[in-house]
Amino acid sequence: MVHLVLLAAICFLSYIMKIPYFKLPLDRDYGAHGYVAHCWLRGTGLMYRDIYESKTPGLKLIYMIIIRFLGISRKSFRQFFAYYNVLTTIAVYLLGTVLMNPSAGLIAALLFALYSSVPSLWWHFSNMESYYTLPMVLSILFYVLGSDGQTFHAFLYLFLSGFFSSITFMFKQPSLINTTAPILICILIASPHSFIIDGSLYSAGYLIPIAAFFIYFMIIKKTPWAKMPFSKENLKLLSGYLKTPLSKANKVMTEHTRRRFRTIFSDLLFLISVAVSGVLFLFSANSPYTLLIGAWIGLSFISAILSRTYLAYHFIPTVAPMCAAGGVLIFASVSHLTTTGFSSVGVSECGSTGAILVLFLFSMYQLIKDLLMPTELIGSFYSGEDKVYAICEEVGKYIKRTTKETDFVYSWGHQPDIYLWSERRAPVYCIFPPITNPIIFCKEHIAEELKQLNINKPVSLPSHIYIIHLRNC
Repeated sequence: MVHLVLLAAICFLSYIMKIPYFKLPLDRDYGAHGYVAHCWLRGTGLMYRDIYESKTPGLKLIYMIIIRFLGISRKSFRQFFAYYNVLTTIAVYLLGTVLMNPSAGLIAALLFALYSSVPSLWWHFSNMESYYTLPMVLSILFYVLGSDGQTFHAFLYLFLSGFFSSITFMFKQPSLINTTAPILICILIASPHSFIIDGSLYSAGYLIPIAAFFIYFMIIKKTPWAKMPFSKENLKLLSGYLKTPLSKANKVMTEHTRRRFRTIFSDLLFLISVAVSGVLFLFSANSPYTLLIGAWIGLSFISAILSRTYLAYHFIPTVAPMCAAGGVLIFASVSHLTTTGFSSVGVSECGSTGAILVLFLFSMYQLIKDLLMPTELIGSFYSGEDKVYAICEEVGKYIKRTTKETDFVYSWGHQPDIYLWSERRAPVYCIFPPITNPIIFCKEHIAEELKQLNINKPVSLPSHIYIIHLRNC
């Protein structure tokens, strides 16, 4: 009962620490994903078939729920995530409980509640990594529950592990590295006597969302294969994007990225320290979960690095596994001290404990300082573009007031949030215009965009709207 009360308090803390973000302008990722979700919900356009999209559709389904029941507003998107993140906090608690005990689970949940509020990392809460952390943790949790038995329940857990791994993939493809790969490694290495059964059950669960995805888009909605995210054409576009590091694609963002990384490193130094130490503790204790947790943390960092864009939110998937490992270490350390007493602690143990405590206090100082910033500074300090997003919101709302629902609106730039706020359709297939993305798109794509503009002519707007938009994009 005590553990449940403490867990409820941690969940409440997780929620209230997101409140400072509620009034921040919605960024371009909210705009892009929200626009696709809005069109899908209203039946005015389907992703892949009618709107270019390189990602799997999980986040759009979440945004459809938000738009359908909460409407389009700054608070609706962020408040929904605050509640959603409470579920992730509970999942982290359950994982820590299974790895060691409920006390370790509470510590892991507390760490996640704190570190899922770090402005430098979680930023606007608009990215897929923010949402697929929940199915990622559930996938690992069910694998742990099902990895050490041959009962019906163990088989069911392995099936659910595969199912939630696939749900994670339905949010974003890099989950193949940071979620699927650690589990497959453990199935092949840690369970050599039963890897065929375990792998089959895991694969069976994995195939269900994949099958539903292809049946819906290709059979029911008759989407051409060339427009699907796994086609040769789209993989070529994605490859061109990944081959161009952010420092070359957008040199202006390079310094913002470096500044953000410096902040991230100072924010997460404590968590990285206890996570690495936690994996070493699991290894020294001969825990059967050492390989799983170690691979999960390591491959989460690798998947972020392989993106080559080095955006801060790509490192969000590292937070949950580090919190789980950190919860195990902190509980084990406190338990050791209370059992043996401080008199038996050596110099090295005192030094390491003191260093970790200092890092924790420094991290909490950074977090509290950031959250106590005025609301408008939380976003502007970490993205530098919130004034642009606020202006795009004004422009979008103006367009909604002064145009008809059947009108087309064209955003010549990287601000699809105008489409979301205006609730008007884009006249082109790709809402990030190929004409402004020559590094990624070829001449044929640009020609196709111009052709679509001639067919679906955008509505004319007052000249001052164009000037405001161009000055701030």
